[in-house]
Parts: sequence; C-alpha cells; structure tokens
Amino acid sequence: MPTREEAKAARREAIINAALRLMYARGDSGFSMRALAEAAGVSIATPYNLFGSKQAIMLAVLDTGMTLYEERLSRLEADELDIFFEAVSLAKDLYAEAPKFHQAVLFSAYGDGGRDYRAVFGDPRFLFWKMLVERAREAGFLDADIDPNAMALALSQQFFICILEWAYGEIELEELESRVHYTFALLLNGAATAAGSARLKPHLKVLQKHLTSLWPVSAPRTSAAASR
Repeated sequence: MPTREEAKAARREAIINAALRLMYARGDSGFSMRALAEAAGVSIATPYNLFGSKQAIMLAVLDTGMTLYEERLSRLEADELDIFFEAVSLAKDLYAEAPKFHQAVLFSAYGDGGRDYRAVFGDPRFLFWKMLVERAREAGFLDADIDPNAMALALSQQFFICILEWAYGEIELEELESRVHYTFALLLNGAATAAGSARLKPHLKVLQKHLTSLWPVSAPRTSAAASR
C-alpha cells in the first residue's frame, strides 16, 4: 500500500500528465482547472491543494520538460565549453518540434509576471546553467574566481529574454539560437581563462556575422516582449 507521500506524488504526476495531454490536444493552455481535474481523475480541489494555482502547474510542466531535456543533452558528445552552445541548439530543436505547445506553457507560466524573484535560485533552469558553469570552471575554461551563481544568472536571463521574444513572435527560432550563441560567447569569453578564450574568441566574428545576416536592412526593432 503506498504511503501518504507516495500517493501525493502520484496525484501530482497525474495532474502534470493531464495538463500535458490537454495542451497537446488543444494547442493552448485554455482549459479550466475543473477540466484538468477530470482528466487527471482527481477532485476539483486536488490541483489547488497540491499546486496552489494553474501557473504553478505550468511551472511544474516546465520542470518535467527540463528533466527530459537534460537526459537528452547528456547523450550528446560535447566538452565543458561546447556544451553551452549544444544546450541552446537542443532547446531550439525541441521548441521546433512543438512550437505552439511550448509557447502556451511559457505564456501560462510567466504571462502574469512570474514568481517571487528570490525563487530564481531554486529554479531548475538556473541550476542547470550553474552546473555547466561549475564544470567549465573545473575544466579550466573559466577563471577560478568566477562566481557560478552570478554567471549562471546572467546566462539564464539572456536565454530567457530571447525565448520570450520568440514566444511573442518577435523573432524566429533560428535567430533565437543565433542571438543566444553570440551572447553566450561574449559572456563566457569575458570570464574565460586563456585556454577558454583561445576557443571562444575566434568564433565571435563568425557568430556575429551569422546573427546580423538574419536581420533586415534596418536595425532590429525593439522587442515587444522586453516591454511587457
């Protein structure tokens, strides 16, 4: 017989899976909490009791996706420096597989301004970038005095800004990937050891050329997402 905590975890998983099914079926997150409870086979009060809000459920959906993303990334062959760029490209490929689904999750999770800013340090996405920074530092590509929290925050915020621009239709996925690659190269090079900079610096002009080739003749317009 499952323990109380095991039963609670099973209900949480059922609700997250039901949210995933409803979003794939609908193409958006416009379902009601009642419909979600019915799809999960739980009472209408259970989603509120376990998560507190629909936004929290969407954040749990993001966290579930993050776990699957990390598993897929672990199968790629990349060293402690290349992995930053491979991680961005993999995310772009995943968004391309189901763009409407990922946009709907992002809107539901962050559309009203998100969570308490202090919670960012417990966010799986932040912790993921922190892990990569720590590994790159240990491998000798980043300076030993670089603070992993500060660096991870800078990387994750830059990536998130571009993801929101894509979600709001400001840029295409190719430009999302190119912008983040270029920004990451700049940030990492600024924190790099001689060995890391020797790898990063030659690619900056290439990345810059590719990024600017995606823009129209005029300068890129101000992002609507950034003003929200």
